[in-house]
Amino acid sequence: MKASIGKQRAAFARTKGICIICGRPLSNDESKWSPDHFIPRAIYKWVPSKRTQSLIESAGNIFVVHQWCNFDKDSALPTKQSISRMHASKDVLDDMRELYKATEDSIVAYRAIKQSTLDSQGRRCKICGRRLTLNGATLRRIDNRKERTRENAMCLCRNCNRKAASTSQKERMLGNASKRKRNHRPHKRQTGRPTR
Repeated sequence: MKASIGKQRAAFARTKGICIICGRPLSNDESKWSPDHFIPRAIYKWVPSKRTQSLIESAGNIFVVHQWCNFDKDSALPTKQSISRMHASKDVLDDMRELYKATEDSIVAYRAIKQSTLDSQGRRCKICGRRLTLNGATLRRIDNRKERTRENAMCLCRNCNRKAASTSQKERMLGNASKRKRNHRPHKRQTGRPTR
């Protein structure tokens, strides 16, 4: 569910046309805006709560930012420090601090699911095996037909996450990753001196 153009216009006005991430002006061209839920929607999807959902979907949590800033932010979770670094007025910052405080329990629970999933994968992307940090990892369901649970969770890098947006593509990628893992045999270390 993308933020309505009305909410995006209100967000543009609230920040006086400044990107809250980099502090540079946004274009007046609405087609170049990238709507961003500063506190990500994934939180209430993985930690279901109607109250948290309504707070995250509220106009106060929706901003318009540059597309590249939104891409760079990707799945980074908000912190008190990241709110303090936002390029916004004192009123907007105060509102975001209140919103963060009201959703903090859900954010902490989501972070724990993401961290334990990432740790169980050896801090690597489930599909390509690339090393990941918590902020660089995106939490996704392994099987879209099943609920969002710890057992059905995986962490992906940005590139694999983008490709996995299609269910059929994700299933193909997971199948290929599983084949690579089965076919990978560690090299045996030689002991002693080789014979001539």
